[in-house]
Amino acid sequence: MERLITPLAPLLRIAYRLHDFASDFLVKHVFAVKRAILALAHVSLFGLLFPDMRKEFGELAANLLILILFISPLSKIFRMRLLLQLMMLRRELGIMMGYLATVHAVGYLIDPDWYAFIVTPMLTGNIWGEDPRYVFGLLAYALTLPLLLTSNALAQKYLGRKWKLLHRTVYIMFAFAIVHRFLVKGAPAYVILEIVLLLGSYGLAKALAWKNFLPTLSRIIQLIAEDYRRHKILSATPSFPKDQGSSNPSVPPAV
Repeated sequence: MERLITPLAPLLRIAYRLHDFASDFLVKHVFAVKRAILALAHVSLFGLLFPDMRKEFGELAANLLILILFISPLSKIFRMRLLLQLMMLRRELGIMMGYLATVHAVGYLIDPDWYAFIVTPMLTGNIWGEDPRYVFGLLAYALTLPLLLTSNALAQKYLGRKWKLLHRTVYIMFAFAIVHRFLVKGAPAYVILEIVLLLGSYGLAKALAWKNFLPTLSRIIQLIAEDYRRHKILSATPSFPKDQGSSNPSVPPAV
């Protein structure tokens, strides 16, 4: 197994440096990063002024949701410092995802043509007769909205244990969003493959986070962790320049 790691040593050194740079940056500026994410989330609401971009906002929201959901299991599997630090940003990232989803959903709902096409028939009680693409999209947003509104310390304190139970509905919302995305794209072969890989990899990540039952993966993680520790030791060890006054290192330089 060590022979597989050795050829990757140059790439691993670059990855270690990038990891340490990002991790050190977060340690020093975590509150600034949180404020920047929240500021960007609020700015994203101006996307309502650009109706032609509402679809792209939906794609961004879906991709950000995937990132948020994968952070937790991956941090438990790999125990990387940067992944553990990203756990501290999940609330802010979740708020940003909710804002992006709001621009996507509300952008369609305030369009008179889309409102007449989607909402008006639902108000008559014929929701299941609607196009399932939009039904699942609205269901996903209906679950997103309470999560967005309660993503703050005040709501968490007021709801107590119910807060965590409420936020577990993110998995149901994720399922609705995936079905919505699947149906909107028309279910070509590549979309089916994308959905299968996404759900399969997430299920595997959750299972491995609970118990790593793949000895090969455990061994690879262990080897990389050991290599990273060696890298940190070597990086912290000061290097002394060779004395140019003597060609023989065993002989002291002339005074």
